[in-house]
Amino acid sequence: MNAPQDRTQMDNATAADIARRQLLRESLGEWWERLANTSSAWDLEAVKHLVVLNAAGLAGVATLLARNKGLSPEWTGPVTLLGYGFGVVLAILNMYLSAVSFTLMANEVSDRIRNTWDLSINMDGMHEKPKSGSILNIAGQACGWASAILAVGSTVTIGISLVGR
Repeated sequence: MNAPQDRTQMDNATAADIARRQLLRESLGEWWERLANTSSAWDLEAVKHLVVLNAAGLAGVATLLARNKGLSPEWTGPVTLLGYGFGVVLAILNMYLSAVSFTLMANEVSDRIRNTWDLSINMDGMHEKPKSGSILNIAGQACGWASAILAVGSTVTIGISLVGR
């Protein structure tokens, strides 16, 4: 006699699970969108500034070295050229690693969205931090910081060289 009542409870549980999964899909979709936007914003802003800063420094030092008077001490020119040059390379590497990292994170969130359609998959942990791309993200951040440090170090070095004349 309990069979119809058990069937109703089961239908209610399934309906509740389907509604919960729909909410998960929506929130994961919003998260995916934020990751995609973050990727674009990061590429366009922080990295752009690092490339411009290092490239401008490289051009400035090259201009200074093209003058008839050399820099003092003599190692200042080559060292700052290398600093700015590696800064540009690291900024571009940062851009690439960050873009790949955010793409991998967005793909992982997209997979989670797909999993919400499968009623046999447990939904626990769907909002945990994505694991995909985390190492690339850390490597990209390290490249960005190294690029910034090289820009500041090269700028300070050339500034001291010019003031010390």
